Order: sequence, then C-alpha cells, then structure tokens
Amino acid sequence: MTEIALLRKEIRALTDRAELTDLVSRFFRSLDERGFDARWAARTFAPDIEVHYPVGSFRGLADMAEVQTVTMNLFGPTQHLAGNHLVEVDGDTATVRWDAVHTHLHLDATQQARADPPGERFVSGGWYGAEAVRTAEGWRFRRVELHVTWKQGKPPLVTEEAAAALGRLRI
Repeated sequence: MTEIALLRKEIRALTDRAELTDLVSRFFRSLDERGFDARWAARTFAPDIEVHYPVGSFRGLADMAEVQTVTMNLFGPTQHLAGNHLVEVDGDTATVRWDAVHTHLHLDATQQARADPPGERFVSGGWYGAEAVRTAEGWRFRRVELHVTWKQGKPPLVTEEAAAALGRLRI
C-alpha cells in the first residue's frame, strides 16, 4: 500500500469514527429536544431499524417517531449524556457502544399524583449497543439496544393512552 493510500485509509477511519460519534450525539440531543417526525427518523435510522428498550422492542422507520414521542412525553425536561464511545467499522457497517446517563424530571402531573415534592427525577445509567450502516445520506442506526445497569428514583407514570400506543407498536 502506498503512503497516500495508507493516509486515505486512516483519514476514512477517523472520519467514520467522527460521523458515528456525531450520530450518537444527534440521537441523544434529539431525545432532549423532542423534534420527532419522519424527517428526524430518516436522519437517524435505517429503514429496517430495530430498537430494544426496557419498555419494549420496536421495528421499522415509520414507527420510530411515534415510539420516541410516546416514551419521552412520559417525562418533563430530560438530559441524556453519552461517553466512552467504542466504534468498530467494517466497510459499510459498524458497531458502536457507548455509556449513558439519562436524567428525567417528572411531569408536574406525575408529582401531584404521587404527592412527590417538585423536582423529583428518575435517573438511569447503562450502555447502548448499536449497529449502523453507511447510506448515501451518511451513517444510520440499524439496531439499537439499551442495557440499563442502574436506576435511581421512581419510574414515570404510564398513562393508559401511552401503554396502548406502545403495545400497538411493539414487535
């Protein structure tokens, strides 16, 4: 391999790593900003996306915006932090693993229903394992799994409407 070819390969590897790390960051930022729609889903996931969360497993690009809307609307403001990214690229596919801390403030209605003081939160930590695929538009997640390793505080109250929506969308 020539020196130029080697440099191109190294630059490609660094670029792929940066793009995949950015994909994680965009995904987490979108959870906190809550701009879930078809455009958001197409910028984040491959058409055959499969996600595995503690609330269930879901498949298909068409449902991702609704899944995220339903789950995130169980909370007030949130902050999702990612770190310790491990990226392995093999051609046009990649595996990505990252650690995460999720801080969720409860809705006022949740706190009132439980007679909790203002500012109660549900915090969890763990790690994500993901598969990504390179598309003409850039890297997209094809599979995402959340592995929760610890929790602090009470989980959200799940409304009948949210439970029905998640039940309808589960695979």
